[in-house]
Amino acid sequence: MRILVISQMFPCKRHPTSAIFFANLMKELAPNVSELIVLTPRVYLPKFLAKIKKRWEKWFLDPMVSKENGMEIIRPYILYLRGVKYVGINSILMQYFLFNLVRKLITKRNIDIILGYNMLPDGVAAVRLAKMFKLPVGFWAIGSDVNDLANRSKINYYLSRKCIEDSNIVLTESKDLENSIKTFSKKPIRVETFYKGINVSNFQNLMTKSDLFEKLRLDSGKRYMLFVGRLIYDKGIYEIAKTFKVIAKQYPDFDLILIGEEIEKEKLIAEFGNSELLNRVLFKGIIPHEEVADYMKISNLLVFPSWAEGLPNVVMEAMAIGLPVVSSDVGGIPEVLKDGVTGLSVPPKNVEKLTEAVTRMIEDSDLREKCINNAKQLIGNEFDVKKNVKKLYEILLDVKNSYL
Repeated sequence: MRILVISQMFPCKRHPTSAIFFANLMKELAPNVSELIVLTPRVYLPKFLAKIKKRWEKWFLDPMVSKENGMEIIRPYILYLRGVKYVGINSILMQYFLFNLVRKLITKRNIDIILGYNMLPDGVAAVRLAKMFKLPVGFWAIGSDVNDLANRSKINYYLSRKCIEDSNIVLTESKDLENSIKTFSKKPIRVETFYKGINVSNFQNLMTKSDLFEKLRLDSGKRYMLFVGRLIYDKGIYEIAKTFKVIAKQYPDFDLILIGEEIEKEKLIAEFGNSELLNRVLFKGIIPHEEVADYMKISNLLVFPSWAEGLPNVVMEAMAIGLPVVSSDVGGIPEVLKDGVTGLSVPPKNVEKLTEAVTRMIEDSDLREKCINNAKQLIGNEFDVKKNVKKLYEILLDVKNSYL
């Protein structure tokens, strides 16, 4: 089976953690198929702009074509309009700019099936291209594409519905997302929840905590509350800030570590309010994925009060490594985080409940131990990418063989 994947999000030198879990799944899938080619389009920027803004130099770090982990990665340029309401139009632009390349690959490589990651724009482009070349196609819905982007404009919604109806299979991050997909159309749709999972082995046999404290240059006499994600309001970062103000007073040895793209860093700093508290907040920005595991190993709990999610990998990673989790009960999170069993869940946007849950997880050692053990067992049994990739291969093979 020869598979062509279209995904704007994929690890690169500019953003090494982009869609890292999907990339890991493709890495595991590659040895099981004849060929796996990933098209990961990037927005066109004239090279002279890199001389104007240094950060744009990263746009040109990656080669147009490379071989990585058994996959061929192709990075063509496309035109792209800024703004979420234009993501539908960007789907059409992506289709247009990829057409000749996709036609060439289908002809020369005998592609059997096309797979898009993220409904808007990649899934829409993948489905429309597959129809043009009469190939079976599937796409992955990840959460924000269905619950947010699809509803930002009429064209976004129309293209999303057509994408769902014309796809031979829709794979979703969670049962919650699967149910949302089914509301888009009254036509029969093949939609399945597939847990990509995580590479559980990455969270085993790590360095000792004492060595990690030294490596990360952190105080081993401190305890740490950890957040991993983009620093934007709908990830619940201001609820975290308000909660930490309380926790910092109750527990003088607790500091807060924030890992992720620092989009609203300055506003968050203003929320903390004073230099004394800020001295206990560690902004780490975007760091290599493997280093996130180091911070999880030395932390005492993960706090993830996001307002909307599919099934966030950071929650599963924390569970795999033995880090207690306090999270909002949104999207697919309740499918892995059972309140009082594998972690503690709270309603989104509720600072009081979040603070209560964090305090409870800190104070109740029996609860922590129970959640750690149950969570580790669940992730090892049901969310290991090395086990789940076999099911993905069978699904894609069935789609290919069933195509008329």
